[in-house]
Amino acid sequence: MRLVAFSMILLVLCDCLCLQAPAQAQDPITVRGKLVNIMAVGGESTGWAIELDSAFSVDGKAVDSIELDGLTKKAEKLEDKHVEVVGKLSHRHGAERGDWAVLEVVSIKQVKS
Repeated sequence: MRLVAFSMILLVLCDCLCLQAPAQAQDPITVRGKLVNIMAVGGESTGWAIELDSAFSVDGKAVDSIELDGLTKKAEKLEDKHVEVVGKLSHRHGAERGDWAVLEVVSIKQVKS
């Protein structure tokens, strides 16, 4: 009898874990600023960031720049230029830096400042 009760409880717990709502797909965001090449301790960097025209909030903190990932060789020609980037926010984790926000680039184009 105990085995049956234990099995039922285990089955109910497994069902509860499986029925959690899936993570919502994040909407793309658009930012503008200056595209810059960057470095970080231990190589924990995507190599590119955008110095934002106006700060926005990431995880409750105001940021004035954000790293970019997914730039193509063509986009590298835009270094030190004013650009508009559309992308999806994600997070990275490293041994030296801990967690940090990264914008996964969907599109990038030069714009007038």
